Amino acid sequence: MRRLLLLLPLVAVCATASAAKYAGEFMYAGAGARALGMGGAFCAIADDATAAYWNPAGLVRLSGQQAQFMHSERFGGLIKYDYLAYARPYGTGALAASLFRTDAGDVADTTDLQWYDTGSDGVAGVDGEGEPGDSGNDDYDPDTNPGGTEGNGEWDPGEELIYDEGRITWGSAVDYALYLSWARPVTDELSAGLSAKIVQRSLLDHSAFGAGIDAGVQWRPSERFSAGLNLQDTFGTHVFWDTGSNESVLPTAKLGVATSWYLGRFSTMATFAADGDFRFEGRRYAAQYHVGDVSLDTHFGVDLRIHDRVGLRFGASEGNITAGAGLSLGLFGHPVTLDYAFLGHEELDDTHRFSLGVGF
Repeated sequence: MRRLLLLLPLVAVCATASAAKYAGEFMYAGAGARALGMGGAFCAIADDATAAYWNPAGLVRLSGQQAQFMHSERFGGLIKYDYLAYARPYGTGALAASLFRTDAGDVADTTDLQWYDTGSDGVAGVDGEGEPGDSGNDDYDPDTNPGGTEGNGEWDPGEELIYDEGRITWGSAVDYALYLSWARPVTDELSAGLSAKIVQRSLLDHSAFGAGIDAGVQWRPSERFSAGLNLQDTFGTHVFWDTGSNESVLPTAKLGVATSWYLGRFSTMATFAADGDFRFEGRRYAAQYHVGDVSLDTHFGVDLRIHDRVGLRFGASEGNITAGAGLSLGLFGHPVTLDYAFLGHEELDDTHRFSLGVGF
């Protein structure tokens, strides 16, 4: 764990200048309604197949083979998100494979729309020459911009668009991310894990491929307390487009702590967890907190597991309220979990997630 902590400032300093803000946003949606109902505060808890995403080191806590599926309608169905994972113990460690798919629906291609190149004043004429009908405020400056914006071959705010639906074409925006994960115990209290990920993106007629690595550790000195660190995109995840351009996703340090207490009177296990996502993209006001180019988003959650069968969850993800519920049961001799998670949002519609887990 000490070595991974020392890597944190190193990867931040070594990030390339071509890093693109929000380039990896589609990989931050989360996995499993159980964790998402707790606001995504799951780095220190991760103990099922979804650990491949939250903290691959947690895979060592699997008691057997497990499959997980989740479907999400994000922001009122604006974005569809699907997740499938399979994990199993392997020797003293564990292996897992996870697949994420994000579909933003139909995307309009408006590159063939035409406009009247009248300049930012929206009136045809030559600035500075007193042409009738010309308002003369077309960003004209006799020294710095003597031609104004009129006739510059670019669409400027204020110019009239020729709106013809026949010139609009439609395409798709679909992203895939495949995680291949491995974990092993280091000591009785400490475990470590890696997730190699392969990314494929498509937007209209263009596509991109990329690859990256997540590295995590989980420390559990007792049954009541655990801590975790997951360095997502540890050395940067690099995505290359067929247009010749490329994007680099900078590392995110996900730190988490959790504590559990058994409430015997109510036959309930209560778990409290908190995570912090530290990013180095210069998100500034798009994050909850920031100092220079370093930003922090927080996640808090509570899980009440009643009679080891019913789960009630509450939390907050980046300041937005979350809630959820779960049910564990046996079906044809296999343990089955059904979970639901809700995410509220002040500016966008609500998000609903449903997941199914099956043990073998």
